[in-house]
Amino acid sequence: MSAYRTAIETNYRMIKGENIAENEREAIVGELLGAAETDPAMPTGSRAMYPVFYIPPQGVKLQSLMAQIPKTKILAGNMYELEILRVLCLLAPEDPRVVFMRDATLERLRSTCFGWEDDGVGECFDASLIVLRFLCAAAPEDREWIKGRIENYNRHADDKKRPWFPLWYFWLCLSEMPLELALPEMERHREELEKKLRRSYVMNSPQDRALHPLLICMLRNLMSRLPEYAWLSGRLVLLNPKDGRARLDMEEVKTA
Repeated sequence: MSAYRTAIETNYRMIKGENIAENEREAIVGELLGAAETDPAMPTGSRAMYPVFYIPPQGVKLQSLMAQIPKTKILAGNMYELEILRVLCLLAPEDPRVVFMRDATLERLRSTCFGWEDDGVGECFDASLIVLRFLCAAAPEDREWIKGRIENYNRHADDKKRPWFPLWYFWLCLSEMPLELALPEMERHREELEKKLRRSYVMNSPQDRALHPLLICMLRNLMSRLPEYAWLSGRLVLLNPKDGRARLDMEEVKTA
């Protein structure tokens, strides 16, 4: 479980734009590699839906980056493994162990409905988004696979009774995927993104204080990919001293 917690905390730091020193990178990679299964049961046949290298502990409730608590093993297991492997792909992409686990996991995912099939039912829909984000780090050159998962999201997003979790996670994916694939989706969501970017967020509970600055930074990272919002890059989250709400520093710097 500590490896997953480290992966989530590292995700937070990356999204917020914090610098991770080389010695920290080595420590994170060492911890995550040390937590991998020593004798993984490699899947045979088709539809290998469950993790191989990182298996969540029994009886422990996991939380996603967006504080979603999975109800099924399909979401919990794939979230646990893919979030850890994603960090390894970013911090140690040439490590032979990472390369092996990455390639084997991509092969596993191709054998499932997360490859090319429709995933709109229950938490398979959420797991498909976890796969999408993993692909953006592990196989960004596989444009068709990434596009397939984007199309899967668009087919089913409006059917969801609680669209909050998948919507924000999809926006997170857009902030990290190849720009030519993200741009059409950003234009589709542009009005809502601009509203979210300019609003403030409550900081009342511990979850608010952990999650809302992360969401603000994700919006900053996403929108600063557009030329007209490039000036947002690196902007900080500010707290209003009167009401304690958080917002992004949106004051434009005027040049002479």
